[in-house]
Amino acid sequence: MRLAWVGAVLLMAAPGIAGEVDVLKGQVAQEDDAKADEAAHKLGELNDPKALDAILDALAVGAPPKVQATLLGALSGKKDPRAVEVLKHYARNRNAELRKKALAGLAELGDARGVPTMIEALSDSVEEVRATAATALGKRKERSAEGKLIKLMQHKDEASAKALALMATPELAHRLSELLGQVPDALLCTALGEMLKRPDFGPEPIRVEVVKTLSKVPGIDSTSALLEYVAATEKDKMRPSRVEAQKIVDQRSSQ
Repeated sequence: MRLAWVGAVLLMAAPGIAGEVDVLKGQVAQEDDAKADEAAHKLGELNDPKALDAILDALAVGAPPKVQATLLGALSGKKDPRAVEVLKHYARNRNAELRKKALAGLAELGDARGVPTMIEALSDSVEEVRATAATALGKRKERSAEGKLIKLMQHKDEASAKALALMATPELAHRLSELLGQVPDALLCTALGEMLKRPDFGPEPIRVEVVKTLSKVPGIDSTSALLEYVAATEKDKMRPSRVEAQKIVDQRSSQ
């Protein structure tokens, strides 16, 4: 039995002496993983500055992976430089689930110091970890990650296509259009199709260019992307890019 468990019992027996953070910190150290996990979750909900210290202490001492994951999740709500550094450290942990949790925490904090770690994670051996990093970088519209995401797409990494779609800049759309035949058709259609559906993507001549690029890709993937765009712009039927997409769909259906 851990010595810390005895301390936790004493803390719970004397709530008038120990504060809530101290009680929860003691519970995190218990052998009962379920109770430790619950205490870790509650620490994350506290606004008390001491809660962050308790979380960092608990991670430093060590805990079962599930509890560590909850503690890392709790860090994502703590706007503190120390939280960023700990999450960066865990993003290289040997446990893939903890790497994912740490990357998700870095994404939520939105601190620029976490960007190099997220870009590094695009080379992770586990697809889900790469996807977590890719999505975070896409939402940030992190242009410095474009090259690596494109390389991943060339290696048939689905998450990279969706991340690139989140960036949705005219320059990127043009760059992807030039990769026709160099990247898997399905992923190119995913990236360009998702870009088209973004309301913040444009201007309209760029949308038309993307539609025309999709028209050059044979098969169901490009047709589906065009159909989805037509459906998404139902209320704007005279938009030139929608008119072009509808024309291509009609031509294909008549063949």
